[in-house]
Amino acid sequence: MGVKMEKLVQLKPKDIKPLRDKLLLQQNGKCLLSGEIIEDLSGVSLDHQHKFRYETNGEDGAGCIRGVLSREMNLLEGKIWNNTTRHLNPNNVYERIEFLQKLIRFYRKGTTHFIHPSEKIKEPKVSKRNYKKLAKVYALSNAKKKFPEYPKSAKLTVALKGLFEMFEIEPYN
Repeated sequence: MGVKMEKLVQLKPKDIKPLRDKLLLQQNGKCLLSGEIIEDLSGVSLDHQHKFRYETNGEDGAGCIRGVLSREMNLLEGKIWNNTTRHLNPNNVYERIEFLQKLIRFYRKGTTHFIHPSEKIKEPKVSKRNYKKLAKVYALSNAKKKFPEYPKSAKLTVALKGLFEMFEIEPYN
C-alpha cells in the first residue's frame, strides 16, 4: 500500500491537469469507483489519501494520489473516510480497510425474516371506483341499513370489509 519515500514526487498545482488526464486515459476514461465513463472533466477529482496528523507523506499512502474519480464518487468516498475517522478513530489506514471489509461481510451475510417497525407495510387505500361499485350493488340489494361513508383515511373499515366480502368485490385496485 505504501510508496517508497525516494520515489515520491511532490506535484505543483500546474501538474494536476496533465496527471489527471494521463491517469484517466489509463483508467479507460472511467471512474475507478462507479465504473462509469467520465465525459465532463469539470466533474472529476484527482483523488488522494489524506494523511493523519502524525503521518508523513508517503507513509501507508498518506498524501498520495489514488486515481481519478467522478465528483459524486469522490464526495461519497470522502464521507466514508471522514466518518470512519470520526467514529472509529483508526490508528492507520489498515484499520479503516479492516472495518470496511467487515462491513462488506456484514452486508453479504444477509438479513433475518423480521421487519423493523419503521418499515411497516402501508395499508392500501380503498379504491373509490370499487367503493362506488359496492354502493350500487348494495342499493340494488334493498338492504335496510345505511350504507357506510367512504372513509376519510381511505383505509378499509370493519363495516366496509364485511360488505366487500359479502358482495365479493375487491376493495383495492
